Amino acid sequence: MNRRSLLVAAGAVGVTTAVGGAAAAIAAVDPEAGRRPQPMLTWELAGGFVPACWTLLRAPRLVAYDDGVLIADAAKRLRIGAGDLRSLRNRATTVLRDPANARRRPGAPIVADVPSTVITARTNGRRLRLSFDGLEETRRDRAYPPPAYSLLDHLTQLRERANRSGTPWRPDAVRLVATLLEPAQPTTVPVSNWPAGVPVPHFRKDEFVTRMDLRDRSAPALIKAVPRPDQAQWPLFRLPDGRRAQLSWRFLLPHE
Repeated sequence: MNRRSLLVAAGAVGVTTAVGGAAAAIAAVDPEAGRRPQPMLTWELAGGFVPACWTLLRAPRLVAYDDGVLIADAAKRLRIGAGDLRSLRNRATTVLRDPANARRRPGAPIVADVPSTVITARTNGRRLRLSFDGLEETRRDRAYPPPAYSLLDHLTQLRERANRSGTPWRPDAVRLVATLLEPAQPTTVPVSNWPAGVPVPHFRKDEFVTRMDLRDRSAPALIKAVPRPDQAQWPLFRLPDGRRAQLSWRFLLPHE
């Protein structure tokens, strides 16, 4: 995806604001329980100086489910043992129960335009969540209490293990993100006809970026049309109304 269209998308949709601040721990009844499999833990990034299209496409860094399945970056799947899962749950809930773990040290430097690290854990039907602005970027300055970095290290090790030893995660379910180009915007990317079998996304008035979750037959149709979603410059397609849109996608997670 070229830089100009990225900036257009970022300016058109204001969804790049960081989650922000030392958020207090949240304990609430999970309204989704009993529907799709719900994560026991999620580690994700939010906000930062990135275009809106990347925000909509960004996958959690790590998701852990009650059966021991880990999914890293919506790309690799690994099942861990009961002991490893229990250790993860205990450490996460211990850290997330204490809002003080997300309070920055007075005088700690602030790094601009970095994402927030958001960690959520579910235990006994309730959720705990803390948000840390620039947690990874402030490690050297020890902006947050040691337990926050200890949990980050634990999650990082599991993510690296999943990416190294896991199997590909390839469900028949994907998230499509589409970004409109301005009518007069030049591009060197060839324009293809809208792929057969892929629903046409709807853009609201003055909206330049949107997303759709596709399942069953439409998901393989998109994958066939865009086999490499990790390209720096997204492929370009012509909508039925003549407008041009750049597309990318990622695999959906079990709870999405």
